[in-house]
Amino acid sequence: WHIPFFMCTREKYPWCEFAVDAVSGRPTVFLSALARKYNMVIVNPILERDSAHQDTIHNTAVVIGNNGNVIGKHRKNHIPRVGDFNESTYYMEGQDGHPVFETVFGRIGVNICYRRHHPLNWAMFAVNGADIIFNPSATVGALSETM
Repeated sequence: WHIPFFMCTREKYPWCEFAVDAVSGRPTVFLSALARKYNMVIVNPILERDSAHQDTIHNTAVVIGNNGNVIGKHRKNHIPRVGDFNESTYYMEGQDGHPVFETVFGRIGVNICYRRHHPLNWAMFAVNGADIIFNPSATVGALSETM
């Protein structure tokens, strides 16, 4: 599965070869069909390859609407650097602020992983109109304690 979290090891390659386009990548195409079939909205975390910007890699969440359409995407913009754990080794910080996506079930924000440690991120999604804020993350308790 193409989630961005599995590849945060101390090795950059070969994991980056699994990065995909946010809209046309296999995970998004696959989940778009399921969203349409089951009338649900899906927040799909992926390892994104941005071919329009020299194949830059991002930790991205794609929001897929209940009709199978891609409503939008949000790129992680707070990258942890704790001890020798530095995710900037793998992907770039996003620059898209705190977007809120309009879905048939409500307005949603996506506060990706490490950003949950910063209370103003939650507040900004709410200020921007989010009814629900999702937090896709793979952090374990022991790692989060030092953050």
